[in-house]
Amino acid sequence: MRQGVASLTPAQTDRDFLGVLTPLMVDSAGKLRPFCGVLKRITVLYDKALLTVYRTAVHLVVLSLEPNVDQALLDQIGSTVRKLELSDAKDEDAEA
Repeated sequence: MRQGVASLTPAQTDRDFLGVLTPLMVDSAGKLRPFCGVLKRITVLYDKALLTVYRTAVHLVVLSLEPNVDQALLDQIGSTVRKLELSDAKDEDAEA
């Protein structure tokens, strides 16, 4: 949560969504990979918010944004998440 920004949802709902629903959504969508290619992101658009989920090898990155966010920004965020993942992998290799 960002300080100073009121949440639209109760904290328990956030925990449930992040802990149970998000991994389920990503795993379900991932089953189409052989047919559709690599999953880049999952985006859920509500009236009041846009949720986008990016998967890395180790983490799920979930962001809530204003509902009218530009799709190009979502692509740029996804690219940055992938770069961070590659950077982490290089750091792990260097430590080994």
